[in-house]
Amino acid sequence: MWYASFKPIYDEILAASGRPQDEVEADIRRVHQTRRTSEYTFLIEELDVLREIRAREDIRTRFHNALETSRHGRDQSLQLYPTVFSSLWRIKNAGTKIIGYTESMRFYSSYRLKRFGLDGVIEILFSPKDHDMPAGVPLDRLRRFPDDFYELQVTKVMHTPPGELKPNPKVLREIIEMAGSSPDRCAYVGDSIFKDVAMAREAGVFDVHAQYGEPQKRPEYEILQRVSHWTEDDVQREAAITARGHDFVPGAVLKDCFAEIFIHCDFETFSRVKTDGEQAKNAMETWKKCVDVQQHFNDLSLRIRNFAITVVGALLAAVGFTYQYGLETEFVGYRFAAGLGFVIAAVFAWGSFFLMDRFWYHILLRGAVSHASSLENQFNGLIPGIGLTNKISDASRSVRFFGFKVDSKRRLEGFYTIGFLMLAIVFISLLFAQPSRPAANPTPPSQSKLAEPTPPSQQRPTEPIAPSQKKPADLGQE
Repeated sequence: MWYASFKPIYDEILAASGRPQDEVEADIRRVHQTRRTSEYTFLIEELDVLREIRAREDIRTRFHNALETSRHGRDQSLQLYPTVFSSLWRIKNAGTKIIGYTESMRFYSSYRLKRFGLDGVIEILFSPKDHDMPAGVPLDRLRRFPDDFYELQVTKVMHTPPGELKPNPKVLREIIEMAGSSPDRCAYVGDSIFKDVAMAREAGVFDVHAQYGEPQKRPEYEILQRVSHWTEDDVQREAAITARGHDFVPGAVLKDCFAEIFIHCDFETFSRVKTDGEQAKNAMETWKKCVDVQQHFNDLSLRIRNFAITVVGALLAAVGFTYQYGLETEFVGYRFAAGLGFVIAAVFAWGSFFLMDRFWYHILLRGAVSHASSLENQFNGLIPGIGLTNKISDASRSVRFFGFKVDSKRRLEGFYTIGFLMLAIVFISLLFAQPSRPAANPTPPSQSKLAEPTPPSQQRPTEPIAPSQKKPADLGQE
């Protein structure tokens, strides 16, 4: 198809320019390499060998006949190989996802799929992004049909990285990952040992050589090599491989037609699998949530211990108050310091906080730590630096106290044990202590004299109040 499209224009360039063949081919290759494609629509607008002609007249008018012959040759030769169409539909009906990967740019690839009737049969088409339009060249002048005619309606088109050409196993693996599959569930069909089969094999994909469509040994292929957008190293490497053959046997060879693929492959309904990248992303989100849960339960544990210290401290302050004032209580004939009741309340409070901390939140914290640790062990090689939980756990288990290792569980139990011992000491001290009673305040001498009776000789007679001097209110008060 490429040769039928390119040869009429190539011949006209040689005739119109009058330049040597080597010079013309070198100029064509320069443009193709600049545009990264050997199907460049605007080749005659950018060739240096045609610069003088472009200055005198419209280049497309000058090349009208060659362009029409090229377009006719392209349409006549643009056909699928036998059994391709029916085989692709059979694979599609089996529920298998079919993906196209080509070096041809989006516009040319989309046009061909529409011509073949494969829009929708191929689910995703990966191709390079289209080249830029040359300055001063109107697009509507070149297209005979509306824009929708050239666009795919069902097949999704995605672009390969700029400048990346086959063979590139990395790009192939990325395509498989974006499609939601894995290399071991795919088959790659291509007609080039160098650009297709070797690439698929290196990517870990089952490689199928479409030998029936191999163009490398045809005479027409030589001119493509001379004007191709490939680098000289690419051309020489492919030529060497083609000349000496390959040092490996393809996974499958389709000698006569595409339908032979059913001999080598079983096609099944596609089901999306989580790729390493997706698994790593999901694992990272789960791990972050586990770390958040660890922080939450750890914060709750610290709050519980703060509350325990606050409550018990308040109760011990009440014990001090009762002891200061010598308050006592009697129980079954025995008298005890009133503060013993507050100590017992403090023991119950301390024990309640211990049970909640040790057998509730600490258990939940250990569960979160265990789950995060299992994630880190599973994805440690896939996600660098994910081992935070294991590092913290190792550091926690290595803590030593008086030469003994004490992990978080032992430290928690030691914290509450010290509190129980402190309360036990206070309880025993109050149990055997004798509350001090405040001494009676002695009467001041000045007040004792006033309390003594006044001798009769020193008493002054009381003067009677005349009835006329009494007010009605006073009478009532008497």
